[in-house]
Amino acid sequence: MIVFERPGPVNTDRLIELAVNSSVNCNYIVVASITGDSALKVAKLVRDKKVVSVTCPQGMYWEVNKMDSGPFSDVPELREIRDSWMEKGYQRVPMDTDKDKIKALCDYNVTIVKGTIPFFGPSFSMRLHINHTNSLDIVAKTLEMISTGTLVCLETVLMAVDASAIPEGEEVLALAGTERGLDTAWIIRSCCSANLFHPEKGARLVELLAKPGISCQPDIMIEYLR
Repeated sequence: MIVFERPGPVNTDRLIELAVNSSVNCNYIVVASITGDSALKVAKLVRDKKVVSVTCPQGMYWEVNKMDSGPFSDVPELREIRDSWMEKGYQRVPMDTDKDKIKALCDYNVTIVKGTIPFFGPSFSMRLHINHTNSLDIVAKTLEMISTGTLVCLETVLMAVDASAIPEGEEVLALAGTERGLDTAWIIRSCCSANLFHPEKGARLVELLAKPGISCQPDIMIEYLR
């Protein structure tokens, strides 16, 4: 296992190199890729696996004027992105894959999944809008203690199965990061979100390949939805 000195996009290329060498026994690679950049990098290097790019659901955005703390303040590469958005006068930046990147991903036969995030759907609305924390929030924050990308790796695998992009019961290579880029890699046994806690068919975190030593912890009340 590789432990990176810090989280963030600085680890993307090293993680993808690791992924290329670690995906021998996996037929599927699931990449958390909001803009599609990371998924495209993977697809260009791994041509004998099915690559799935999982992006955010409709209506999510980065709120630039609320980035004075958290990953976009603490991680140098993310801070540069935030500062460039501020210089351009952006207030909200959509968490989306643009049309040109979608075309490029399709040219590499990458399946794009966009749907409800299992730990970021109705339970998130309950937390944010009626100030009610539930058990799914506790699960999510516990996974984030390993790394932010650990939570996202599991979420993206669940989303890919729910969208029929990959089957259940497969050991898949899942890649994710901290807001942008990649810094965490897991091999996860896949399942649909409805089977997450199933005693036999449920998801399993099989092997941790890489993570930041200490990850950033997003504010539990952070606003991402319009």
